[in-house]
Amino acid sequence: MKKIASSWGPWLLSAALLSLAFPPFNLWPTIFVALIPWLRQLRSGDTKVGFWGGYGFGFVYFGLFQMFWVVKFVGDWTGNLGLAVLPWLVCAFLAGWFYALVGWLMARCYSKGWVWLVPIVWAGIEGFRAYIPALAFPWGNVSLPLVSMPALAQLGAFGTMFLVSTWVMFFNCLVAEYSATRDEIASKKWRVSQRVIAIVFAVGLVSSLFRYVTANRGDEMTFTLGQPGVDMAFTPPDEERAQLNDATGPLMESAVEANSDLLILPEGYGGSVLGEIPYTALGYEPPLRVIFGAHRYETEEAAYQTAFAWDGKVWTFADKTRLVIFGEYVPLRKQIPFLKNFNLPAGDLIAAKEFKTLRIEDLTVGQLICFEGVFPDLAAGHSNNGAQVLVQMSIDDWYEKTPAHEQLWKSTVWRSIESGLPVMRVGGRGKSLATDARGNIIAEIPIGEREGRNVTVTVPKRSDAFGGRIWFVYLTWAVCILVGAERLREKFKK
Repeated sequence: MKKIASSWGPWLLSAALLSLAFPPFNLWPTIFVALIPWLRQLRSGDTKVGFWGGYGFGFVYFGLFQMFWVVKFVGDWTGNLGLAVLPWLVCAFLAGWFYALVGWLMARCYSKGWVWLVPIVWAGIEGFRAYIPALAFPWGNVSLPLVSMPALAQLGAFGTMFLVSTWVMFFNCLVAEYSATRDEIASKKWRVSQRVIAIVFAVGLVSSLFRYVTANRGDEMTFTLGQPGVDMAFTPPDEERAQLNDATGPLMESAVEANSDLLILPEGYGGSVLGEIPYTALGYEPPLRVIFGAHRYETEEAAYQTAFAWDGKVWTFADKTRLVIFGEYVPLRKQIPFLKNFNLPAGDLIAAKEFKTLRIEDLTVGQLICFEGVFPDLAAGHSNNGAQVLVQMSIDDWYEKTPAHEQLWKSTVWRSIESGLPVMRVGGRGKSLATDARGNIIAEIPIGEREGRNVTVTVPKRSDAFGGRIWFVYLTWAVCILVGAERLREKFKK
């Protein structure tokens, strides 16, 4: 029993502490101490302990805790609890392997005395999980809870949220190192290592605070968050359309009265559009500038998730680039026979043929459609294209009353921090919110309410974030490869 406790206890305690930082608990300060128990165990340098401890950590933390919302999501969708539990357990099984890899790599770093590489390796696996083909899912990253304290998260403008994860891990490593033996503490190498880690953390802290208090100057503009208060996930199509039409008038009136520069409506507001001109209750020529989402059909079989914008003269559009696996398309449908019967409500959608940033008269808007809001590289692409504001249109109703609902909008706030741009986010029932250019939430609409909230915010001429910030992820991958390759070199040397 003692042996199990000593081998399972550290990573299990770390999984529990890290979980407390996320919804529904939201004890964000625990991210600075959560990994200490597991890191102290990994200091032994035993890669076998690191691998299997990592698998257990990933299975519990990411699989069972972070993905528990899948049970309600699939259960509501299928009406079958048994069918809902299966994908949850599959997620846990798969998640374990990602963290098994990071556990092995971190143990390797400790065995070689490369303590300062441990945080980079951690961020590298977070980034790998975020961008692995087909399964890409930037979720549950250790830096995410810092949306509650954006002054500590501004390093994201230099290397996305993955750089902030690295910075958080530096503090965890710094504290964990004080579990070293007396002989280690007495060594010059240990003292130098601690100074390096402490200096890196301190420089990161000062840099973040300095950027937070440095304003990104621009002109004031007014945006209208048009939350219709309609359940766009489970309401029958005809009833949903009638409710959206009823909501359109009051939302539009609110925007017109405030002389709003842009009315933002949710994903799916435009219904189905054949061609390039949407027909909604707004009319063919709306009385003000507006942006919303819809399904765009080129043909009956070629469908896209699309953002439509009216600039006062013409309609423009941009298609969604990052689709939800098994939500908006089924991979390998033609190759695997039983997948042919996996029917999606709107059929299989097609990813955008090109990445576009919309221009709405004199305003450059970086549009993010639902799932796209969790990916740092898409927001970076828009800001590099000259976006002055990010607009996210969502349907979050699928995830309401689960921790995923909250984590989705927190991901949106991260895109603001990273880009140095205000973000306007609108969902069917919410959560709708607005941030300033440093990620401070300046307005939010209660979930489920119908409201056109007018928000005045400073809109910069362009982003002041580092344009190459996504390259930090590539750097972390390179470090992971080098640490792994060092083990192969040792093996062949023998």
